[in-house]
Amino acid sequence: MIRKFFEGLTFGAGFALSFLLIAWLGAGVVIPMLFTKPSEATVRSGPSFSELPSSFEEPGPQFHELPLEEQIKKASVIALARYELAPDGKQKAIIKEFLKKDPNTTIYYNVGDEYPSGSFYPKEKTSYGDGVIVFFVGSPASMRMSMSYTGDRIHSLGDITLKLFREKCETDA
Repeated sequence: MIRKFFEGLTFGAGFALSFLLIAWLGAGVVIPMLFTKPSEATVRSGPSFSELPSSFEEPGPQFHELPLEEQIKKASVIALARYELAPDGKQKAIIKEFLKKDPNTTIYYNVGDEYPSGSFYPKEKTSYGDGVIVFFVGSPASMRMSMSYTGDRIHSLGDITLKLFREKCETDA
């Protein structure tokens, strides 16, 4: 008889705990979600993609997917930077020349300035090349693509020479 009493007590306690857990979840999580409106912080209130400035939209293929000639044509500025070792060991990408620069384009770099996005602290056993070529689009100029070069070759462009790349940039200007 006492055994039956304890079995009933155990069953009742388990049932009560389950009921309390479900009630707590319902009261604390589910019910507030049913009766609250989304706050302004949770609602996206920015411009839609179609309202963004045209410099962010790229109809058709992305810039990096275009053939080289199209990339050169679409770029408003093409900068050539060379790595220079700083006293703290950082390789700074210093802009040496603009291979292409539309006269009506605003760019916030000059020859001799560091291009911080191209600078780095080198790791052992890693080759970074001698410098970087940076393609900018729009005005003010916004970076779209960059690639490193070693010696007089740009390996990511099928080993094209810097001389030939310069000529392609000049013919487009």
